[in-house]
Amino acid sequence: MSVQSSTLAVPTALRPSPPPLRRPRRPRWSFASARHRVPLLAVAVVLPLYWGWDAFLATGGGDLAAQYAWAGFVGRHPDTPYGLFWFGGTHTVNYSVISPHLMALLGVRAVSVLSGVSATWMLAALLDRTLARVALAPALVGALALWYNVVLGRTTFALGLAFALAALLAVADRAPRPARLTAAALGALFATMGSPVAGLFLLVAGAGYLIARQYAKGLALVVPPVVVVGLTTVLFPFQGEQPMAAGRMILPVLLSAAVMWASPREWRVVRASSALYAAGVVLTWLIPSPIGNNVERLALLFAPAVLLAAALHRRSRRIRHGVHRSRMRAMAMVTALSVSYLCVTSLMHLRGPDPVPGWVTHTDGVLAALDRLGADRGRVELPTDRDHRGATLLGPHVELMRGWNQQLDVERGRLFYEGKLDGPSYHAWLRHWAVGFVVLHDGTPDRSAVQETALIKAGQDWLEPVWQDRYWKIYRVRDTLPLVSAPAELQHAGEAELTLRMPHAGTSTVRIEYSPWLRAEGACLSADGQWTRLTVAKAGVYRLTSDYAGGPVDERGCWLDD
Repeated sequence: MSVQSSTLAVPTALRPSPPPLRRPRRPRWSFASARHRVPLLAVAVVLPLYWGWDAFLATGGGDLAAQYAWAGFVGRHPDTPYGLFWFGGTHTVNYSVISPHLMALLGVRAVSVLSGVSATWMLAALLDRTLARVALAPALVGALALWYNVVLGRTTFALGLAFALAALLAVADRAPRPARLTAAALGALFATMGSPVAGLFLLVAGAGYLIARQYAKGLALVVPPVVVVGLTTVLFPFQGEQPMAAGRMILPVLLSAAVMWASPREWRVVRASSALYAAGVVLTWLIPSPIGNNVERLALLFAPAVLLAAALHRRSRRIRHGVHRSRMRAMAMVTALSVSYLCVTSLMHLRGPDPVPGWVTHTDGVLAALDRLGADRGRVELPTDRDHRGATLLGPHVELMRGWNQQLDVERGRLFYEGKLDGPSYHAWLRHWAVGFVVLHDGTPDRSAVQETALIKAGQDWLEPVWQDRYWKIYRVRDTLPLVSAPAELQHAGEAELTLRMPHAGTSTVRIEYSPWLRAEGACLSADGQWTRLTVAKAGVYRLTSDYAGGPVDERGCWLDD
């Protein structure tokens, strides 16, 4: 007997239709997204540190003083490319193309924090893409280094680093597609416009790509810095020298050698860049240049993170089984030392800021005295203090001889660095730069101003004390040379312009470093050695200033009447 199935056949038309197939929904970005986990964690760790810096440590001393000075000048004179407030004249672009304008617009601290946090994100994303599972620890070490850079007041450099890391992120471990190469080139362009030093370091990375035969990526990183530096050098002439002692090259060279030794062979770009950087450090020591000891920043900031990344990368891929134990131990020791050095130097700043000295907060008296004495009709020398605050305090009110730019300070005040300063040489230097008053405060002088301060305090027969209070003292230079030669009569010397009166047609030498950007309506300006020669066809009041628009002048520097 056959057994039939009890299952009834259901007509096809009555069967329920299966649910429609849906394309799997792409997961939305979230704070917990694995793709952004490392950058988010790195930023989250350092955000409290940036808050602490902004709230307690950023008191305006050190390199931060220069940031405030440039931001203030550009805020007051946004269209002026040539400032007269320091060193007898200096171009804003020689410091940075975009940083002073951003700081004037957003504030120095805001740009500092935004640059540091952005650079932290870019570095963490770069490490996450190239290292995957072992990226977090190197990203945290790199984040601490970038915070330390901001603590030192290097806002301009931090801004350049943010763009430089963005440029590297655009091409790292990716096919060289046009959009990515364009993004890298734009990042390199803005990195160099933000900080020439950051552009130089990006040049090293780009050269590493070229050596590794990744030509499209290398050119995208190399060409923009070369173009920016070339154009600014031609359009805004600059001569300066940053000192670099022989001892300052030891640590960068050792760190770059350690990176070459520790990096896996497949890290061809890293190894090539490290070799080029080490050679560049030695050349920077041998050949005086505006770079000087700034060259050490790349190794001190990034070598600890790269060494840690190399060690973890080897461990994660079990390469340690093919390496002698002694080498692994040496790698661990070098990595630990470099990371410890970075942590110790960074955390030292958490002890609290140096108290703001009294002379910084009591400037009303000295400014009023300088105004009464007519210091705005000449140049003023202020020996550099340890924190460089004085250059920021007095710069907006009088033309200071020395400011916070060591390259120019060495170039135009070399006697302070050669150890041969004495009364006669100091007197001749003051006269050469038409310094009418010397101002001294009771703060700690910078190393380059120790001898100068001692000479002033010892008393010189050509220095006449004319005013003092508890914190400040003013001396008149008895026989200084005038800022403008006869027949001109100086009426006012400001931070961005100089006004003089000519009683009749003639020529006057103005002791301002000549710049092709200087203009004087109704007059002709030309170079007179290092100074500026003004020639007029009739009597009148003339105003020397500068403007990015240039003004209607002919090839001889003469103003063209409408």
